[in-house]
Amino acid sequence: MTPELLYQKVESKLRSDDCSNSTIGLYLSGIKRFISYSGKDNILEISNEDLAKFSRSLFKQKRLKYGTVRPIKFGINYAFNIVLNQDLDIDLIPTPKPKSVQKEYFTKKELSKFFASIENIKHRSIFQFMYATGLDVSELANFKITDIDSKNKKIKVRNVFGQIVRETYLSASILEILRRYFIAYKPKKFLFEGAKKGEPSSDRNLQHSFKISLKKSGVNKNLTTRSLKHSYVKHLTEDGIPLNSVLEHLNIKAPESLRLYTDICFPTVKYNVSPFDSILIENEDFEFFDTSDLEYILSKVSDKEEHEYLQEGIYCFKANALRAGVVFLWTAAVYKIQKKCLSQSLGYINTELKKIYPKAKDIKVIDDFEYIKDEFLLDLACNIKVIDKTIKEELKNTCLDLRNKCGHPGRYKPKTQKIKAFVEDIIGMLY
Repeated sequence: MTPELLYQKVESKLRSDDCSNSTIGLYLSGIKRFISYSGKDNILEISNEDLAKFSRSLFKQKRLKYGTVRPIKFGINYAFNIVLNQDLDIDLIPTPKPKSVQKEYFTKKELSKFFASIENIKHRSIFQFMYATGLDVSELANFKITDIDSKNKKIKVRNVFGQIVRETYLSASILEILRRYFIAYKPKKFLFEGAKKGEPSSDRNLQHSFKISLKKSGVNKNLTTRSLKHSYVKHLTEDGIPLNSVLEHLNIKAPESLRLYTDICFPTVKYNVSPFDSILIENEDFEFFDTSDLEYILSKVSDKEEHEYLQEGIYCFKANALRAGVVFLWTAAVYKIQKKCLSQSLGYINTELKKIYPKAKDIKVIDDFEYIKDEFLLDLACNIKVIDKTIKEELKNTCLDLRNKCGHPGRYKPKTQKIKAFVEDIIGMLY
């Protein structure tokens, strides 16, 4: 068999295995280097002796790096042992110890600072979208407008060949950001286009924009665009999503990547505990709680206090702390009702309040509601016509009742379905 025929077979097999152009190029380069060194025109005559000599020649002049040897070694193994089904001892080529992989990531506070520092709407939207969906630069560059399914809150992710490799969740908050970006830039084919309409952004330009934005933000870490994906995985595990579920969703299976994300999410720590100490503690199975509707509402809320209550509720639901989530969501609801009441005149409010609770102090500012029981607040809101009687009864008899059961000491543990109904009621009646 001639070298040219082998190169054709290898390239064809690599493409059928959905390998990237860069991988194909590196593998073929290593294979050609080895065959050229062997000096043999018939590929089938190449032996382990030729491989051993080639290996010695690689390391004769200088110590090669892991990144240089790896594609050569893997390419030779692919060509001779996989394509030709021979039995070359690939371990005759020693593999240098790999350089430690970059493990830096953003904290949530650093990410907020980073995003806030980007004035350009397009660049800010790009990096927010990459973080929100766990996309690589290559995946972002190939992302088409038609890959967004806003109705089902999903996106399709493509590889460098334009083939769909996975689907992922699209949060309501990032969808709102994309809509604003779309109105401002009006892309034609790809969501984030380059200098020419209809052409994708280049990896180099995205990397350059990231470095400038990072420097401007003042976040003093050695970060790259890949750090956004690291942060996506890290923060999901912090929110209670199992690491194996996140990596399976991202289609990450390479051993090196699995080790990398394990180190990022669960760094080695010293501990002084024993599982025996917690053997009698009853643990419930974790169940994912869909917070997409709440996140959409959160993206619309401009009031700082209400925003924080909702956000803390979302954090609790994601971490499966459902009772705590109920308390925070109810607090956000009460705060919203208090604001609605203050839309009426103070004289009207205080007159009606005295009818319900004669000992009540006059309401002048929102903080004065602190001394009013929630049930009295609901009666007041109904009397001054900021909510109707049906909503009042539902909030008082169903939602407030669940909030009280969740917020006071006791053995009560509501079923997930009851919590979901509570969330739906709050959203439907107040938002």
